Amino acid sequence: MRFRAFLSILCCMCLVLLAAGCSTDGSDSSAPKQNTVVKAGSPAPDFTLATSSGESFTLSKMKGKSVVLNFWASWCGPCKTEMPDLQAMSKKYADHVQLLGINLTSDDDRDHAVQFMLENGLTFPSVLDVDGAAKKQYGILGLPVTITIDQTGKVVERHDGQLSHDQAEAMFQKLLQQS
Repeated sequence: MRFRAFLSILCCMCLVLLAAGCSTDGSDSSAPKQNTVVKAGSPAPDFTLATSSGESFTLSKMKGKSVVLNFWASWCGPCKTEMPDLQAMSKKYADHVQLLGINLTSDDDRDHAVQFMLENGLTFPSVLDVDGAAKKQYGILGLPVTITIDQTGKVVERHDGQLSHDQAEAMFQKLLQQS
């Protein structure tokens, strides 16, 4: 009987961990809520972040283009799992949509992030959120998070958690229909 109780507790704990996905450093859950979760229909908060090579990227300069933001970290298993699909989508939709990776460098290590990009053969741009500013602006509490932004700068869709191939395809297609 004790063994069954132990198994039940163990199963519940596993479900909680699976539901949580990859969490960030955890400091946000105990801090007062200053982050607002960016949702569909809201304006996309602007940011300027640097790439690993030091080039500057400002989101508002993308106005007039459709954009997909993907928040990730090198230690996040689901982030690594979805990257091949995101890489394929970035090539497939390159003429219509700009995919931008945002590494939560505030919760990661710059060298690990760069190694992750190289190992996964990422050709779409990724920027480094060193101080966590974009993380706070977008209310990122766990990883990965994918957000689509239409040509007017409004959020079309937000997906928290790992994307399947079909989910990624549907997000890109929905974004194209908005244009």
